Amino acid sequence: MEDDLFYVHIAAISSAFTPGAPIDSRDLFAGRQKQVHKVIVTIFQRGQHIVIFGDRGVGKTSLANTLFDFLVLTGKYNYQRARVNCSDSMTFEDMWRSVFKQLFFNGPDHTSTLEDLLPNNPNPENIKETFQLINDPSIVIIDEFDRVGNPDMDRMLADTVKTLSDNSIDTTLIVVGVADSVDQLIGEHHSIERAIVQIPMPPMSTPELLEIVDRGFSKCEGLSIDPAVRERLADYSQGLPTYTHLLAREAAMEAVRRGRTNITMADLEAAIKEAVDSQLETNLTAYNVAVTAPRGKNFKPVLLACALAEKDEKGYFYANAVKQPLQAITRKPYEIPAFARHLKDFSDASRGPILEKDGRRYRFLKPLMVPYVVLRGLADGLIQENQLSRPSTSSGESEQLSLRLFDVVRLQVP
Repeated sequence: MEDDLFYVHIAAISSAFTPGAPIDSRDLFAGRQKQVHKVIVTIFQRGQHIVIFGDRGVGKTSLANTLFDFLVLTGKYNYQRARVNCSDSMTFEDMWRSVFKQLFFNGPDHTSTLEDLLPNNPNPENIKETFQLINDPSIVIIDEFDRVGNPDMDRMLADTVKTLSDNSIDTTLIVVGVADSVDQLIGEHHSIERAIVQIPMPPMSTPELLEIVDRGFSKCEGLSIDPAVRERLADYSQGLPTYTHLLAREAAMEAVRRGRTNITMADLEAAIKEAVDSQLETNLTAYNVAVTAPRGKNFKPVLLACALAEKDEKGYFYANAVKQPLQAITRKPYEIPAFARHLKDFSDASRGPILEKDGRRYRFLKPLMVPYVVLRGLADGLIQENQLSRPSTSSGESEQLSLRLFDVVRLQVP
């Protein structure tokens, strides 16, 4: 009987926390209420299309996946739906053939997919004409558009958005991709500005990450988590829901393996080691390239200090912000010249690069590396959990400041 309960818990945990896959159910979707509202309102506005952009791992695809569930809440069931995941070799025709395979035309004698009606080598005008053949409204999700290697694709997609909008076609395109701006994702086509609604996806706030934890454990009957562990788990995620799912899953698994139903700090510590040692191998490779150095040149503390440095809303930090966390890690005072060479090397191809430099500012090329470096530092003993403190929530700290920093963990200098 105990073995049966063990497997029941394992199944529930695996279903509730999915770091390797986007959320596809509204029941498990947490946070992002502002973005959800904006998407739904835009879908109801004919001639408007959506571009969702942001860093990898912030939940863009999860938002796109669950919007149909939110539409059902409005009583709208008649949307035809299609989605396509882009690749670097995909052409404009490949993309639309994949889309139109999923959309249907009801003729007098038979039903067929719209792909059968799409001409060879289609242009944006052909795409518009094909959409005009169906009576139902439709939603088309074009995911990972940043992966497309064809330089003409952004122009042709922009032209498609314009012609669909100009002709008030009852379809909504939702373009999703990794980018800092719409211009970066689909190019500088100013003629479509009025036709698109831009939805940036910043890192999640701590309350949103805590909502992920709470929703997940609400699906794991009989399991609970210590309040302090719940909050620390969100801190370590640093705005990225992928890490919240990963750490919550591994911590819950550790507790269940040890025959307990309450997740403690010891379980979270074990989860950190499991995550950095076996669940995040891609990050481990990049980390090792960055920090491996000859004797006497220890890059690990400096990289950890960069991960813990106070950052702006785009993830940038200045060299001066590295001093305080580096002192906490090494127990020694450092001025910028002592680690300036490290920052330069981190921004060089010889070490990845793992950072990018913009004037006097730096940021991690891949935001997913930031929490990984912190977790790696904890797992390797470079920093102790009790040296970390949660961000101040005193009345003297403005809400705007808290959100701007995305509740990133700060160091408490001894």
